[in-house]
Amino acid sequence: MLVLGLLLPPCCVHHQRGQPDVESESCMMDFLHAKWWLIALHAVLAIAAPAHAQTFPSKTIRIIVPYPPGGSIDLTGRVIAKNLQDSVGQTVIVENKPGANAAIGIEALLRSDPDGHTLAILSDSPVTINVHLARLNYDPLTDLVPISRAVSSPIILAANAKAGIASIADLIAAAKAKPLSYAVAARGSVSHLAAELLQRELGITMQAVPYRGGAPAAVAIASGEVPLGLFDTAAILPMISGGQVIALGVAEPARSQSMPNIPTLREAGVPNFSVSSWLALFAPRGTPDDRVARLNAEIAKIAALPEAQKVLLAAGLEPAPNSPSEMRRIIEADHKRWGQLIQATGLRAE
Repeated sequence: MLVLGLLLPPCCVHHQRGQPDVESESCMMDFLHAKWWLIALHAVLAIAAPAHAQTFPSKTIRIIVPYPPGGSIDLTGRVIAKNLQDSVGQTVIVENKPGANAAIGIEALLRSDPDGHTLAILSDSPVTINVHLARLNYDPLTDLVPISRAVSSPIILAANAKAGIASIADLIAAAKAKPLSYAVAARGSVSHLAAELLQRELGITMQAVPYRGGAPAAVAIASGEVPLGLFDTAAILPMISGGQVIALGVAEPARSQSMPNIPTLREAGVPNFSVSSWLALFAPRGTPDDRVARLNAEIAKIAALPEAQKVLLAAGLEPAPNSPSEMRRIIEADHKRWGQLIQATGLRAE
C-alpha cells in the first residue's frame, strides 16, 4: 500500500482510515487510463525501434572509386553498383574521386558517416603498400573496414613476342647476357614489388621502367619499347590475345580462370614464387557489424551471378568473395610482406 500510494497522484491517496470520495475515484480512473496508454505506447515504441534500427539500406549508397572512369577498378565498382541496386531496392551510384595515389578517394570515404551507405572499392596498393612509401593521413589497418574481396586480378609475366624471351630459362639467360629492363604500371605498385621478388628468386637484376598505369605499360611491351613486364590480367589480356605479347606465367598460386592455358610461374620454373593481387570493398571505421555482414552477403550474391561473372572474367577479373575476417587477414599479411620487401630493397616513392 505504501508503494502504491507513492505511485498515485496526490488526489487519489486515501484519507487515513477512510474511503476515497467521488473526486478521488475519478482521479483514480483518469490515472489508470493514462497509465494504460503509456504502457501501450511503450510497447509500440519497443517494437518499432528495433525495426527502424534494422532498416538498411535506407537511402542512396555511394561507392567511391579513387581512380578515373575506365579500368578494372572502375569496372568492378560499376558491376557491384548495378547488381547491388537491383538486390536492395535503393539507388547505388559510383563516384570517381581520383588523385594522390587513391588518397583523395579514401579520405572522402573516411569523412563520411559510418552507416554503411558510403563505401569504396580499393586495390591492394593503397591499402598495403603506400603506407610504407609515403606519409598518409589515414591508417589502412585501423581506419578501413574490409567488407569483402570483390575480385582477384592475376598478375602475369609477359614479354614482347619478338624479344626472344619465351620461357623462364630465356629470361634468366637474357638478364645475365646484358642489362634488361621491365615495365611496371607505377613505382611501388604490386606488379613492381612482384618483379622485385621475382628477381630475387631467379638471382637476376633488371631495371624497372615505371609508367602511368597498366595500359601504357602494356602498350610499351607490345610495341617493343620495353622487352617484358608484370601486369594485371585486365591490362595485358588484349595484347596477349592479339599476339604481340607472350605470357610466360601467372603469379597466382592457381591458373587464371580467364586464361587457363597459361601456366603459373611455379609451373613455369619458379617454384617458390606466388603473388596475389585483389580489389576489395571497404567501409569507414565505425560501421556497424550487422551492416558489414549484410553488405558481405550481397557481394557473395553478386559474385555468383552468371552475368556479373561474364563481365568480370572478360576483363581478366575473377570473382573471389570472402569474409571480412579473412579479408583482414589477407590485408595484414600483405602489409607485412610488402613492408619487409620495401625496407630490404630501399624502394622509395616517385
